[in-house]
Amino acid sequence: MDRGSRGPLDRVDAVTVRVFAHEGLEVREGRRGRGVFATRAFAEGEEVEVCPTVELPSDETDGLLGDYVFDSVNGNGAVVLVLGYGMLYNHSEQANLAYDQDERTVTFTAARAIEPDEELTIDYGTEWWRARDEEPVSEDG
Repeated sequence: MDRGSRGPLDRVDAVTVRVFAHEGLEVREGRRGRGVFATRAFAEGEEVEVCPTVELPSDETDGLLGDYVFDSVNGNGAVVLVLGYGMLYNHSEQANLAYDQDERTVTFTAARAIEPDEELTIDYGTEWWRARDEEPVSEDG
């Protein structure tokens, strides 16, 4: 056997490699609690993170876990756990990230230019807050 060959790992595609990369990101405490912060600048439209997902029946995500899942795009009433840092992006009505979801991943991209040390945020949407009978966190701080 050729010791230089890693078998199936020799065929790792670009998506697999990107999924686990967290270059330019760090998790730390901020004014919204624990969040994800940029350690470098990101240009508008630049891919920030590609997160793999795990689909689960929605009735298996009661309690606190239910605050951290996304609805599945499969239209089957399921939810997905977003791995990587995807579950840690805090809410902002002026979010600096947009995201696109497919059957296996959620891709986060810069919605505008992002500076180093900025917290990375997404807009949870009005339904997220309504379902919890809460108001969005104030942007004032």
